[in-house]
Amino acid sequence: MRMTISGLPRHFDKFDLQRLFNPYGWVNYTKILIDPLSGLSRGKGIVEMEDAQAKQAMEALQGKVLGTNPLNIKEVKDGGRKPQ
Repeated sequence: MRMTISGLPRHFDKFDLQRLFNPYGWVNYTKILIDPLSGLSRGKGIVEMEDAQAKQAMEALQGKVLGTNPLNIKEVKDGGRKPQ
């Protein structure tokens, strides 16, 4: 399952994001979304895990406050890819 996460602290990198989700299972993929103009984090990321583990992580981390904002985690439908 692919998830989008918003509300991340601006200093988070993909390794911090992986460490956040690791207690719930194997993390297949992480990415922090970067603003192309400033080169800084947008406070959003993407995580990919197995479905059961991802659901457990979503339940545990939804609304958790890291820094100043609560985390908002959503499942990406259709693999997050645009149809061609």
